[in-house]
Amino acid sequence: MYTIYTVRYGDTLDSIANMYGTTKEELKKLNSFNLDNISMGNQIVVPSNNSEFLKTYIIMVGDTLYDIARRNNIDINTILLLNGLNKDDYLYPGQEIVLPITDDTLYITKDGDTMSKILDINNITFEELIQRNKNIYLEPDQIIILKD
Repeated sequence: MYTIYTVRYGDTLDSIANMYGTTKEELKKLNSFNLDNISMGNQIVVPSNNSEFLKTYIIMVGDTLYDIARRNNIDINTILLLNGLNKDDYLYPGQEIVLPITDDTLYITKDGDTMSKILDINNITFEELIQRNKNIYLEPDQIIILKD
């Protein structure tokens, strides 16, 4: 599983990699943009311990994000957030991106979300949600696991 991390004052690529038990090279691979000059406020994709909810997809000639989203029945915004992409980014044949195995196993928080709202919308109990997620901050764009 992957989550979005917002770079804070004093963060370096090495310190973020150490925080998430990965390497600087892996962070560069996960994020399609140049991470050599990260600055406070940048959002990057970082790994978490729940990778069983994602699959890798290799971009082929002619692929668009819209086509990939439609073929996999996934919201395009989920793909964008998981991969640190913008809607207008160019996709390269051979480029790897990650996709959720199914869109209904994940929830991406929005501004103004509350725990109660997330539980109600997704028909899940607080205990189930806490069991599946190590940390829930309720900040926009946090990826929350809903189902095993």
